[in-house]
Amino acid sequence: MYQVEHDPDVLAQLDTLPVAALPFYLELRAALESAPWSFPSASTTNPDAPLRSAAFGDHKHGLVFFLILEDQRRVAIVKVLWAS
Repeated sequence: MYQVEHDPDVLAQLDTLPVAALPFYLELRAALESAPWSFPSASTTNPDAPLRSAAFGDHKHGLVFFLILEDQRRVAIVKVLWAS
């Protein structure tokens, strides 16, 4: 298991999500706790990079960027975006 963490900026971004998006985000967060490497690299030139991204939401309107800190078994969510 990985520990998933948010910094204050990410918490502010989460506050702006529509209520309907929250269950999808929580589902994604649970997946990050168990299998963060299953998501694609955010780098097109380095598929093994620890910076990853994941879409979420009913129509994939949400996007999360996160950094996997393997040696610490941590996932740091660095950005949450939502397209209206």
